[in-house]
Amino acid sequence: MIFHRTVLMSLLAAASAGQANATDVAVCTDRGRAVLELADTQAPLQVANFLKYVDMGYYSGLVFHRVKAGFVVQGGGVDRQLRGRPTLPPVQNESNNGLSNRRGTVAAARTEDPNSAAAQFFVNLEDNQALDGGAKPGYTVFGRVKDGLAVFDQISRLPTRAAGPFKGEVPNPIVAILSVARIDEAALAELPKDGADAVLKSRIAAAAAAGDNAATLRLIGQYHALCATEDPEIALMDAQAALAMNDVRQAVFVLEAYFATTDQKHPTYETATALYRKAVPENQRSAAQFVSDCAAPALPTLPDGTKAAIDEMMAGQRNVKQFVAAGDVYLKCLTKVIDNKERPVEERNAAVNEHNRMVGAMEQVAAAFNDQIKKFKTRG
Repeated sequence: MIFHRTVLMSLLAAASAGQANATDVAVCTDRGRAVLELADTQAPLQVANFLKYVDMGYYSGLVFHRVKAGFVVQGGGVDRQLRGRPTLPPVQNESNNGLSNRRGTVAAARTEDPNSAAAQFFVNLEDNQALDGGAKPGYTVFGRVKDGLAVFDQISRLPTRAAGPFKGEVPNPIVAILSVARIDEAALAELPKDGADAVLKSRIAAAAAAGDNAATLRLIGQYHALCATEDPEIALMDAQAALAMNDVRQAVFVLEAYFATTDQKHPTYETATALYRKAVPENQRSAAQFVSDCAAPALPTLPDGTKAAIDEMMAGQRNVKQFVAAGDVYLKCLTKVIDNKERPVEERNAAVNEHNRMVGAMEQVAAAFNDQIKKFKTRG
């Protein structure tokens, strides 16, 4: 995506206007750039949670997997192959914070468990007050689209289909989140009006060459805030700096997004592959780099049997059954890769590792839910 002068001018205007202290983040997508203004005061838990994901580079390479014109655009949980990405622990519901799910607001997605919100979020395309909290918890609004709501309107009008673990509402073509980054208005304001992305890339390269990893990551954050052109060299420097700072998690997110979009013939590819192998032991590697045919389901959120109501336990049971069914489909897909002797050995080995990981995940989820059922029953 190319950074235009008009974007920088709008940032400069916002900086000079001396607006409120709310945190702004830039969401860069295949379809354009949007700016979210977060409700730091009204939804402190959800905003803090969202910013944790932003700061670790979690959203890079994920997609908007659910779109419905006149309702919502939802994303932030699965990658381009519709495979789930592990999340942090969920946060407490804050839907009774006085903010309503009106057009242009951003809210935390969740399951039927009110306190299950993690990484996924959605943008309200119309006034959806039925999603607000009241006598029962609703969906926590934690921000608004400050600029670029038309981007989400455009995404919502795409045709949809069933794909991966989703029965429908997946946009066709898929729309990726290229990056999400905090906006440092003061830092962006001192950039030249023209060629800001080129200036930043030069500074990033200089910081990387000097071994200043903290500066490299800070400057890359500014680069992403501009929604500047996606660049494999920038991604490689991002991963290298993250690894040097012992942030393996961020490096892996960056590299998995890199592999999804970068041709194997690119000059940086061999170095990126070596970094990935360094970051992740072979028996723990995701198949993201090697097996792009199959879509892993996201792990379900389980109810707490010590305090969950019967309807929450039933909802948890449905979620587990759906996860197991989607897992069976995933395993069958991986088996086809494993059995295809025309596939490279590295891909087949990665599929074997992923197959074993998925079987273990399914067994662990089933066992964990059975434990919660036992706790529920002991309550009398």
